[in-house]
Amino acid sequence: MNTRKLSTHVLNTSTGKAAANIRITTYRLEESQEWKALRPSETNADGRCQLLDQADFSKGIYKLTFHVGAYFAAQNIKTFYPAVELIVDCSEEQNYHVPLLLSPYGYSTYRGT
Repeated sequence: MNTRKLSTHVLNTSTGKAAANIRITTYRLEESQEWKALRPSETNADGRCQLLDQADFSKGIYKLTFHVGAYFAAQNIKTFYPAVELIVDCSEEQNYHVPLLLSPYGYSTYRGT
């Protein structure tokens, strides 16, 4: 049986280390074109987080809000981004992994495996 999930991995590229304890809120775009918050999550010590598992994950458009301001504030580091929002199209029956490469003044993302 193929299990579907939505996951992420956050790496702090300024230190070359995993970004632990970043709060992430996952939203789904409803037919009404409004965002519905599904559940908050948090990256583990390895910077990884399973956002949705098969029971909660269906085809659709999702918004991931990474609350990175608090992450940098906890390290006494100033950042330009209080949050990073990514909108992704998960319209096929498969797993989706969305890594975030993060620094105080920039970020990058891609579709991972």
